[in-house]
Amino acid sequence: MNSASQRESPSKPEISFGLTMTHTFPILALSGFVDTLRHAADDDNRNRQIYCRWDICGPDRLPVTSSAGIKVYPDVAFRDLADPDYLVIVGGLMPHIDQVPSATLKYLREYHERGGTVVGLCTASFIIAQAGLLKGKHAVVHHRHRRDFIERYKNVQVSSRDIFVEDERIITCPGGTASIDLAINLLARKLGRQRALKGLVEMSVDRFRASTDMAMTPLTKYETSADGRIRMAIQLMREDLSQPLDVSEIAASIGMSTSQLHRIFIGHTGMSPGKFRRSMQLEHARWLLLNSDRNITQIAMDTGFSDPAHFSRTFSKSYKVSPRSYRSQRVSLAE
Repeated sequence: MNSASQRESPSKPEISFGLTMTHTFPILALSGFVDTLRHAADDDNRNRQIYCRWDICGPDRLPVTSSAGIKVYPDVAFRDLADPDYLVIVGGLMPHIDQVPSATLKYLREYHERGGTVVGLCTASFIIAQAGLLKGKHAVVHHRHRRDFIERYKNVQVSSRDIFVEDERIITCPGGTASIDLAINLLARKLGRQRALKGLVEMSVDRFRASTDMAMTPLTKYETSADGRIRMAIQLMREDLSQPLDVSEIAASIGMSTSQLHRIFIGHTGMSPGKFRRSMQLEHARWLLLNSDRNITQIAMDTGFSDPAHFSRTFSKSYKVSPRSYRSQRVSLAE
């Protein structure tokens, strides 16, 4: 599972992660998290680390064995790692939780002191607490480990109900499939909601469990539609927002005719599939105007418009303001 061989990034990614594991870590937590990054990293699923980057790291480059016996080899040792935006640690089985290398605990402390954000998956909440980084903070642990955690760390406010808990650059998550939801939340902050959600179809995830800090949009309600055909179609539509929509291909992928797909979209959303997809592209363009430094021509291309003039006309019609004016007002709009 070496990421270095797959790296083909022509420019600096907009978000970076360091991923480190401890002995007997669960594969699901790591694979769910990193596969979510992989799908968001480029537009055409060529596994290039363009929009986001990740490195497997550790106190050395010796392999770490998962709970399933699969070995993962770090790409880089801590001492050679440029500080990522997020340092993600995956904890192992409880019998081994006190056997974390002292070099790992030391690096967690130093990285956090330098202003980095530490993310703990599965039992890594115990490890972060061992490093002294959870005193007086909130955290979440899996309900199976709640009693053990409370007995060990009485100065931490702990829950077992949340997908993840964030407190002063410390994020804890109970692991499992919740790792996917957490990765989506973190990606959305830098890359936008549509790109962050891009990998759900490939991972056969039927819905995203959004946290309260994720911005809701007019389209959000349809992503949790009771009709699974609508949900699947929406997921397929966001695969590459820069490319034209092939409605017949979407329909065939979910086992219906083009006319059937058109009818259910009109019935559930009041929009045709094409108009709904265009709304998704505009929503992402709006996010990019507010949160990125890409020029308007690049945003137009990234969101499927043939030229900046077409983009400007369509955006202005939808939001009653030109893209350029919208960007100039972004501070007040964000507030």
